[in-house]
Formats: sequence, structure tokens, C-alpha cells
Amino acid sequence: MTFVEELREHAELAGAPLPQLSDGRDRYGPVAAILFAQRSFASVRRRSNGTTLVTVWDHRGELAAWGQAPAVDDVVNTLRAWQDGVPLPELCSAVARYLQAGDPAAAIETLWSVLTDDGEPHLHAIVAAASADPTLRALRPWVSHGTLHLLHATDAVHGVRRGLAFHPTDEDAFKVHVYDGPIGPVQDVASAAATAAATAATW
Repeated sequence: MTFVEELREHAELAGAPLPQLSDGRDRYGPVAAILFAQRSFASVRRRSNGTTLVTVWDHRGELAAWGQAPAVDDVVNTLRAWQDGVPLPELCSAVARYLQAGDPAAAIETLWSVLTDDGEPHLHAIVAAASADPTLRALRPWVSHGTLHLLHATDAVHGVRRGLAFHPTDEDAFKVHVYDGPIGPVQDVASAAATAAATAATW
């Protein structure tokens, strides 16, 4: 039985099926389960250490809530509530108290952990280099069309004023593109991260 099938079975036994639940991927990589609802989606990742990370995303694609679900039934209850349109504050305070929201720094750390533990293989090298640099680690990672972008923590995804992207030429070479500027030359992973950090330090 797949994890999606297990979740569906639990939901049906509780009298609230999850017909839209499937496996697949979100922009950060593969997921064990994903549920699209009227306010974007919730995704579930099962970690090698046995934990289950639930992430809830708003209509802009921003991470709205996140947390380690204690058990399968907690995942099901979260997904059912999200499917039924329970508002985020109530979702976190009454239905899924393991969920955290409203802490931008913690949200950024969660995104880095997703990329590190569950991200696409072709991004592993640049994610490792960028996440090891304190200046870059403070930025919000965002993946679009297979490219790692780093956004200033206070800028919304769809209103970015300060950001940059690592355009891959292969898994170990990148061109750094600072938004509203030219695309830089091909660099190895370490040099690309250093270039990005020097720019981000001026923001």
C-alpha cells in the first residue's frame, strides 16, 4: 500500500474522503502526497528518519504553515481541514496544533531543509554551497523551472525587488543572475555561491 492509499483509507474510515489526494511533486521536489484545494495546496514529505513533514501553501505559492505530523491520522485531519476550507489560524490552533506559522526565519529554514533532504538531484551541489553561507542562508530559496532562486526575506515571491538565480550549465557549473542585471559568466559551485553572497551582502 502506498502512502497516498494509506491516507485515503484513513480518510474514508473517518467519513471524509480525500478524492483529490495524489502523489507527485511541488516546486521543491518530489512529495509523498499532495492535495490541491481552493487556496493552493498542501504537500507531505516522508523523511528517511521516519518523520513526516506537512507543508501548507497559500494562493501565492508562499509557505503558510509547516510542521512534523505526529501520526498518519494527524496528516489526514490536516488535509481534510484544508480541503474543507478551514482558515489557516484555526487550522494551526485547533486542527493541527503541530503546524507552525508566522515565523519568516523558521519558514526559510524549513525551505532549506526541504531542498537539502528532498530537493531535485541536479540542485544538490548548489543548495549545499548556498545553504552553508550565512548570508545566502538568510535568503528565501525558491525553485522555478528547475532553477534555484534566492529572494530577500522581506520580498514577496510575486513582488520581488531583491533576488538572484543560479542558472545551471551542468550540475557543477552555474551562471549567477542578479535580478535586473546581466547574467554572469559560468562559474563552479563555490565561486557561484561566493559571487551571490557578495551581492546579497549589499542588500
